[in-house]
Amino acid sequence: MKLLQNLTVFFSLGVLALLIGIPYSILLINGNSAQDGLLGIYLLFGIIPVSIVVLLDRILVGKFGVKKVNRVQVCFFGVIVLLWLVRFIANLFY
Repeated sequence: MKLLQNLTVFFSLGVLALLIGIPYSILLINGNSAQDGLLGIYLLFGIIPVSIVVLLDRILVGKFGVKKVNRVQVCFFGVIVLLWLVRFIANLFY
């Protein structure tokens, strides 16, 4: 129950990515073509940065608290969305 009280944006998205990515990559590795196997291996390489982000998230939650960490993570996503919108608007005019 304590894990659900300390839920953050990066933790929930990281766990979701791991729960979806690992079985899908195993399915691709056991696929019929070499391209499928290679894509499965690339997806497994993605586990390393996701695991590092989840680990850092847990360390920061323990140090600063859930509210402060969530505020920073939502601001980070806001900056990413803002940059995406700027790129979209710039592509409309060029």
